[in-house]
Amino acid sequence: MVDFRPFRGVLPRLSADEDISDRISPPYDIISEEEQGRLQSKPYNITKITLGAKDGKYDEAARTLDSWLATGKLFQDDVECYYLYRQSFKDKGGMLTRNGIIGVLRSESYDAGNIIPHEETFPKVKEDRLNLLRSTETHCESIFGLYDRSDLDMGGIARNASKLYECSDPSGTVHELFRISERETVDSIRDTMKDKKILIADGHHRYETSYKYAQENPQEEKKGYVLCTMVSSRDRGMFVRPTHRLIKNLKFQEMDLLEAMGKHFSLRQVKDQAAAEAALEAATVPTFGLLFPSGKVVVAEFIAPRGDILWTIDTYVCQEIILKDILYQMPKGNELVIDYDHDLASVERKVKAGGTDLTILVRAPPLEEVWSVAQAGRKMPKKTTYFWPKVWSGFVLYRMK
Repeated sequence: MVDFRPFRGVLPRLSADEDISDRISPPYDIISEEEQGRLQSKPYNITKITLGAKDGKYDEAARTLDSWLATGKLFQDDVECYYLYRQSFKDKGGMLTRNGIIGVLRSESYDAGNIIPHEETFPKVKEDRLNLLRSTETHCESIFGLYDRSDLDMGGIARNASKLYECSDPSGTVHELFRISERETVDSIRDTMKDKKILIADGHHRYETSYKYAQENPQEEKKGYVLCTMVSSRDRGMFVRPTHRLIKNLKFQEMDLLEAMGKHFSLRQVKDQAAAEAALEAATVPTFGLLFPSGKVVVAEFIAPRGDILWTIDTYVCQEIILKDILYQMPKGNELVIDYDHDLASVERKVKAGGTDLTILVRAPPLEEVWSVAQAGRKMPKKTTYFWPKVWSGFVLYRMK
């Protein structure tokens, strides 16, 4: 059974010269150094906490958070509530809306089968997030969970909720936060979630960290929960985007790589990146766009699919064949550096600017396939999915003190 409950959220109290956009941020792990500097120029931006480590420790960030509460820059709701988090955005020329319910989710072992991961994680990242929790005793960022059917009347919930904040981010996405405090609605949401399966879309590191933190504090019930935004898997605003691979420090001859690739893939040269993107969009098996520094663009179609469900996932084929079997075996293959980028326009700019030795365009798995892999008890490689829009941080915090 899933325990997703209301809580007394900690919310920003804005002064007359502030906008909620001064307080919030994208998730900590997608913020560039330049963007971090811009966000932290705001005196009460949440990144001062989430990215506030000094020599790997968050003691100063914890004191900063305590001071915001003490001076009224943050306040705690009087009653236990859920919060409706609505994001409206453009996609292919039209406007779409995604609705999420923010509450706190009891963390438990994946072995229980109620909460399902779909990607591998990095131990070093989890240690950093655990240090943040230990120091602040506060969940400042929400994980992103998908529940497996849509039984909630989101329109009715919105009509009975009170709006707290609204703003637009630099991408044009409109963020709105509402308080859900009407008791019948609160009880209905909690009851509805009990029998759901929850897929972690974003926040695997934070979820696994919260579970370890709960185990460290077994006598403190509040520390057994993690801040979570729940979205129906059937919400019309649900998207999975790919994360492309940009390879650096690769020492190779173009023809040697193509010869090795030809043993596993059907290869054909195309005009440009746009043509490769079109080929990937039309593909029905794992297919890749290979962008070379010479300007050559090659489409590689996997010709030997295997029975295991993971062999239908582009990033898995990329990891097992292109990286492990080919690139890592080339001269100085153990020195490869891999960067990731989900934005095709950004990828194109980086390729044209130079500095990448090989760029691999991949397809995102359909949401149904993400569920299938997760329910089969398998995990996709890191950076397989990019759920968009991201769940932003700083609208509401979960204080465990």
